[in-house]
Amino acid sequence: MRLGKQRNESKYLAIEDFNTNKGWNISWMCHQLGITRSAFYKWKHRIVPEQEQLNSEIAELIKEYDERYSHILGYRRMTDWINHFNHTNYSRKRIHRIMKILDIHAFIRKKRKKYKTAKPEETAENKLARNFYTTAPNKKMGNRCYRV
Repeated sequence: MRLGKQRNESKYLAIEDFNTNKGWNISWMCHQLGITRSAFYKWKHRIVPEQEQLNSEIAELIKEYDERYSHILGYRRMTDWINHFNHTNYSRKRIHRIMKILDIHAFIRKKRKKYKTAKPEETAENKLARNFYTTAPNKKMGNRCYRV
């Protein structure tokens, strides 16, 4: 898989595969797919740039780390870990761009609420003992009573 912008690469790969495995005619397949034969041969004999080869190696590292750590790494931690364990110095933008092309992203985990288990007696003192009725207003409010 190339990471650069390449038109008709899937068509070129299909032509190459069918030609090598089944012996189909290249010019006939090019005509059927609507591309020129010279364009196919230009693609076949191209020189892959060093930058593109390095991006492919980085893509393999990203896939490996993504599988190893169960898809939880975002581009920031992915960059930090790749640079740390492989003694490299790739930028975050480069790793992020390659991860977007590969459609790899971190799964956002929901933060769990931390509840403190306590008995009701420990939480609040039972002053009313479920006797909610009173003879006058503001009698059972306890310390929160506001008198004018």
